[in-house]
Amino acid sequence: MRNRVRIAAVSVALVIIGSAAPTAAMAAPPAGQEVLVTDLLNELRVEVPSGPAYNRDLYFEGQDLDGDGCRTRQEVLIEESQIPAVVAEGCDVVSGQWLSAYDNVLHVDPAAVEMDHLVALKEAWVSGAWTWTDAQRTAFSNDIGDARSLRMVTAAVNTAKSDKDPAGWLPTASLPAVRCTYVSDWVAVKWRWNLSIDEAEKAAVQNVLAGCGPQTAVVPALPDDRPATPASPTDYYITKYDGTIWAVTGTSITALTFAQWKAAGTPTPRPAPTSYVKYAWSPTISAVTIFGTDRSRWIWKHVSAAEWKKAGNPKPRNAGWIEGSTYYQWAGSSQIFVQDVGGTKHALTGAEWAAAGKPAFEKRSNQGFVKLSWNSSIAFLTDYAQGLGSPVSAARWKAEGSPTPVVRTRFPNDKVWQNYGSGTIYYSGPTVSKALTAAEYKALGSPRPEMRGTPPKPTTPPKPTAPPKPNFDRNCPDYPSQAAAQADFDKYYPWYGDVFGLDRDKDGIACESN
Repeated sequence: MRNRVRIAAVSVALVIIGSAAPTAAMAAPPAGQEVLVTDLLNELRVEVPSGPAYNRDLYFEGQDLDGDGCRTRQEVLIEESQIPAVVAEGCDVVSGQWLSAYDNVLHVDPAAVEMDHLVALKEAWVSGAWTWTDAQRTAFSNDIGDARSLRMVTAAVNTAKSDKDPAGWLPTASLPAVRCTYVSDWVAVKWRWNLSIDEAEKAAVQNVLAGCGPQTAVVPALPDDRPATPASPTDYYITKYDGTIWAVTGTSITALTFAQWKAAGTPTPRPAPTSYVKYAWSPTISAVTIFGTDRSRWIWKHVSAAEWKKAGNPKPRNAGWIEGSTYYQWAGSSQIFVQDVGGTKHALTGAEWAAAGKPAFEKRSNQGFVKLSWNSSIAFLTDYAQGLGSPVSAARWKAEGSPTPVVRTRFPNDKVWQNYGSGTIYYSGPTVSKALTAAEYKALGSPRPEMRGTPPKPTTPPKPTAPPKPNFDRNCPDYPSQAAAQADFDKYYPWYGDVFGLDRDKDGIACESN
């Protein structure tokens, strides 16, 4: 009898078919560490399904690997029966009770259930099993080492599931917990057998897990002969616009040099899956070559006129988002702008921003376009906080995507002034410098202008200081000249009169006869 890691049954309402009453499902303890399912998912290789034509006979199903006389289906029937199964000669299971995990239906007739490979044999084949040995495929198709690999389910449900992955089939949405368990088990089985996952399949698993809350799984025990990671097959493509040959595998995309292409045996490349796109408002055309749904596997190129012509002048389609676009917002503005790879700038509408995926944008918080409420000139401020900038031409404004300027009455550090003696008032700021009309001055808020060119105020000469009164006497003969006598007379006369008696005739001239 097999020894399997079992997973606890989901507790939801049952649909009972048959006469036997259900019994409680017993869950065995975990066989390994419990981890987040997303951790296991992220370890899976993401590859495009590949391989030669599928051949189910290479799986050698229905073996008795443990030599106890019971084949794999019989092992699973006996193990999963919620009551002791009745087993006849030759390990023929006659009756029991089985809960079909995908639809939560209870069965008592073994003929009503089928053994499902959770990861179908064909799905395993295109996920890497085509490279395995016969022994490895036999071990996988008869995997009784982990209860998640094989299970008994309602026959019709098994038929509906067929060989689909979670992108093509999931248990009914009315049983969300069943879906959570299903994708968790799917990831665990793929991880146990080192199978790859494709992009759509991974996205489907992630979508289910997003609604499950933190989902954990017991790390599977590895099989004795776990398959190694197969070498990725290489496909060769050529981009028509420039003639580049690309080597593409499930894990890499490489532009080949001529020497590398020659070393690979000069394989004939297929036309690359290239689309040509542009924005509706720009003449710039970009080529995007898509090697899968993951954007990391997209090759973008801004094509020149010559490259576009070489590609056959294909008609580009309008796109909402193009690689290399830059998104930004000016200070004080609610508008979001985009600049494409060709340098064309555009103010996005709400619909255009949504079509681009509402990308993050740079907030240029200290630069922007402004105008005065009373004047039509527009300026670009290089320092928004300080009001520093200069006017822009109509051509520059249009090239910037015709941004709606922030309207202000005044700006930091602007000037309102008039010349002394003139009634004309002037304004000087980042948008304009001009003589103001009465209406403009009023719209400006009628600020008091700075007066320029005011003449200097007349200055009062300092009051002279009296010299000390002389305590000596002098006569005209004591002076070497009339000028020296006059100097002394002028020095003392305003304060003390003719102290030396030098002006005998009182005409203000000292020592006239000297």
